[in-house]
Amino acid sequence: MSDTAARRALLVVFAGIALTVLGTSLDTYTHRPVWRALAIIGALVQTAGWVLYFRRTRGGAS
Repeated sequence: MSDTAARRALLVVFAGIALTVLGTSLDTYTHRPVWRALAIIGALVQTAGWVLYFRRTRGGAS
């Protein structure tokens, strides 16, 4: 696995973490459901990033 691919996958993970934290914080502050949806999207982005990372590091099927 190239270092560039691993860095891109981890960048997706951290972007998902940032979206989740932002959505959760704004939902707590404003109590609007749209921010809860942002938190869920962030969790899905984070999960996709981890899947990409582990697929590349463990040589998953292509």
